[in-house]
This record gives sequence, C-alpha cells and structure tokens, in this order.
Amino acid sequence: MNKKLLLIFIFGILSMAAMAQSKDEKAVRERIETWRVALINQNAAALYSLLAEEMTYGHSNGQMDTKVSFINTIDSRKEVYQELELTKMNITMVGNTALVRHQMDAKVKMEDGSTITPKLGVLQVWQKGKDGWQLLARQAFKL
Repeated sequence: MNKKLLLIFIFGILSMAAMAQSKDEKAVRERIETWRVALINQNAAALYSLLAEEMTYGHSNGQMDTKVSFINTIDSRKEVYQELELTKMNITMVGNTALVRHQMDAKVKMEDGSTITPKLGVLQVWQKGKDGWQLLARQAFKL
C-alpha cells in the first residue's frame, strides 16, 4: 500500500510540474504573439513593456540593437513589418528562462523604400521577472 501511495504522490508532483511548465510556455507564446503584433502595428509602447532593459537584439546581418535602438527603428518607421510569420517554434523552459527557436518569414519595407523578405532562423531568450515575461536576447541567422 505504501508503494502505491508513493507512486501516486510522485505522479502528482510530476503532473503539477508539467502543468506549471505548460502554463509558463503558454504565457511565453502569448508574449511572443504580442511582440509579433506590436512589430506589425509599429506599437512602441507595447514593445517597451515586452523588452527587458538589458535586451540585446542581433540581426542576421550582424547589426546589434539595444532596447532603445530597436524601438527607435520601429517607431521611426525605418523598418515597417508588413508581414511577419513565426513557424516551427520550439520552446524549452529552464526555470524562469524560456529558450525559443523558430523560423521567421517576413516582408519588411525599409526606410529607402525597398522591400526585403527575410527567411531567418531565430533564437529568442525570454526571462520571467517582476514585469512578467520579457525578451532578454534575440539572435537571427539567414536560412
């Protein structure tokens, strides 16, 4: 009988851990979607709340942005995301950190009037803090 109780107890703890992880993963997915929509809508205020102060944002061409420079690029319309699709998403939870890998396909109108259609692999790092899940780091590479 004690073995049955122990197994039930262990199963219960594992189930609770899986549910907590699922809850965090769902919250990260929601924040990523909010980030995607904020980019398309040029919503600097939404981006400000989604990005950690220490954020580092690496582009596939080697350019690096901080929170301020990234928001400035979007807010000033130097880059206008007309389409932005995130596919093949995989989220790995590590405590209060989420490692997110995905593919990004976009249509972006540049400041000079040209349009680019990047197809990228991306690693995003989201961290849960007092302000909820925030993007701490992002690095893209060309596919």
